[in-house]
Amino acid sequence: MIAGNFFPPDYKSFPFKQGDLLLSQDEGGKFSVSKVLKIDTVEVGCGEAIYMGGKDIVATEDDYLLIIGCAYGEYEFDSAEEAQAAALDGSWTVRIGHAPNRSPGAAEGQLLIGHEAVHESELEGYHLWKEAFDAGEAGVF
Repeated sequence: MIAGNFFPPDYKSFPFKQGDLLLSQDEGGKFSVSKVLKIDTVEVGCGEAIYMGGKDIVATEDDYLLIIGCAYGEYEFDSAEEAQAAALDGSWTVRIGHAPNRSPGAAEGQLLIGHEAVHESELEGYHLWKEAFDAGEAGVF
């Protein structure tokens, strides 16, 4: 693996693992469940570009970053306990089936509440994004 100093250190670590169920709270006090679907290590060579945060970023040295693919749920629960129960029994509503993010953004405001294996049926959006990303036609939030 290429290891440089182009990307910040927090782009290279993630406190959760594939299959982790996460809890977040919106400004209105409602709770949501998210699930970590994939964690990809992406190498970017010197002079190569990656579309990130709405613009092409050209690496000035060889480096890598993690791209976290998550499914995000609706803010539909009145309490953390209600959200955790829904996470564990699979009764939460998926709002976004897959969103690719840098690790700091994917981790921000999230709390681990459970774990469940990722099923192939959950990865349709990931596979579409990955194919487009590998072709240089998609990026990362």
